[in-house]
Amino acid sequence: MPSSTKPIVVALNPLHPQALALASEHFDLILPDSDRFEAWREQAQGMLTISAKVTREDVEESTQYGQLKYVAKQGTGVDMLDLAALREAGIVVMNTPGINVSSAKANRADSQAQAVAELALGLIIDSTHARFYAGESISKADGWEGQTLFGKTLGLIGDADLQKWGRGIPTTDFTHTSSFEKLLKESDIVSLHCPLTKDTKDMISAEQFDIMKRSSILVNVARGGIVNETDLEVALREGKISGAGVDVTVVEPPTTEKYGSLCRAGCIITPHYGAAPAEVQEATCLAMVQHMIDALEEGNIRNRVV
Repeated sequence: MPSSTKPIVVALNPLHPQALALASEHFDLILPDSDRFEAWREQAQGMLTISAKVTREDVEESTQYGQLKYVAKQGTGVDMLDLAALREAGIVVMNTPGINVSSAKANRADSQAQAVAELALGLIIDSTHARFYAGESISKADGWEGQTLFGKTLGLIGDADLQKWGRGIPTTDFTHTSSFEKLLKESDIVSLHCPLTKDTKDMISAEQFDIMKRSSILVNVARGGIVNETDLEVALREGKISGAGVDVTVVEPPTTEKYGSLCRAGCIITPHYGAAPAEVQEATCLAMVQHMIDALEEGNIRNRVV
């Protein structure tokens, strides 16, 4: 397709090479290092974004030119997008939650949901079996505390795909509850899998830690703002919960200066790499581009958020 007839699409972040090749076939692509990038708000009909923020100012400026119609976001989280502004402007927003790899590679790569579930399980195991205080020698045997997972109750909050948690977990033993308090009271492990919204911000704070078992573990592979980090550190230091493992923080990437105290209180922190495996990045980036192709060329909207 000649570039003059291709729809103009801006990529706010660098794309995976395979996704870049696919996007270049179908779009007149504006990349972050392009001379045209500063003027994307005047030209772009579609937007591809991985982690860049999209502000109300971006949306309102784009609306002046009336070009932007679609936004496609890699992955599940859309909290870096001003959804209210996009909704008001009538711009469609799509994401790629739990996207499997393209059919050509379906036999050799996992989905994003699978990778995040694997990390959640790893954090659960680390938090229950090998909890020790940062800075202590691993040879100091009395610096270790732990507990087994056998017979424990796992409480999942949000859209956690049970099939991604492995064949060893009997999904028939899962029950659904609408009582948040009941889940917190009865769970030995509380694992978060929900988006960050105005309703879920600080959803786990001092009040919730007071409800949880003193032996319980908190795992967060969703978004950092869902857990009040100050209250989490207090809960760990005061023994209100036994441990925590998080892959997401309010400030990312996490630094020793910012999060060293929380780690020393007994929290295991990983730098938001739940969906970082190369196969997953390729798959979700390709899915994002394919969503945009389907929207611009066929009017087919997939995984619509707004």
